[in-house]
Amino acid sequence: MEFSCPFLMEMVFSIPHHTCLGAAWKVANISEGSKVVIFGLGTVGLSVAQGAKMRGASQIIGVDMMQEKCEKAKAFGVTDFLNPKDTDEPIPQVINRLTGGGADYAFECIGDTGMVTTALQSCCDGWGLTVTLGVPKQKPEVTAHFGLLLNGRTLTGSLFGGWKPKSEIPSLVEMYLKKEIKLDDLITHTLPFKDINTAFDLMKNGTCLRCVIHMPEIEGFPMAGN
Repeated sequence: MEFSCPFLMEMVFSIPHHTCLGAAWKVANISEGSKVVIFGLGTVGLSVAQGAKMRGASQIIGVDMMQEKCEKAKAFGVTDFLNPKDTDEPIPQVINRLTGGGADYAFECIGDTGMVTTALQSCCDGWGLTVTLGVPKQKPEVTAHFGLLLNGRTLTGSLFGGWKPKSEIPSLVEMYLKKEIKLDDLITHTLPFKDINTAFDLMKNGTCLRCVIHMPEIEGFPMAGN
């Protein structure tokens, strides 16, 4: 890169952030005034929310089972927080009611193929677009009623957010340096390598967005982080 970017931020610019911004800007091409729903409010979901906000979405619904994520989500652009534990009504019905007919765009950011179906059901007929970003840990097959597609909904994935790495990623770094996009708040913990098990615990219980592990310095091979 021809300009200086903090080392920690270069790491955040890897898969999560640029892929998710690109999913909102280039893959979905979110239009101004549209309605968006995001399933999962970790680093991936929050980056999508930021991208949707910058594109001028009028309503950004964040869906997550951890209530403590609400305030952080709103800081990244989420306008409505929905906890599935707080309702007995099917989530697609709740979203249909909140949006007045379904979301224009839905993003699955969990890695649950069952949630892909829920995201499709949460979109509006005619032009509703679902973008899946999560990597499933099990059951990779997606099952959905064919009528969802016949009614005009679309399901797609996102590879690197549609960016051309060599020519376009530097422009994102420049946007960060100009404080046009938020990255710093995505790093919630920094720990030495000896506490790596603590980092895994933070990841498993959902209290961490992005944890940076600092490797010990080895003579001749200084390590700033990992």
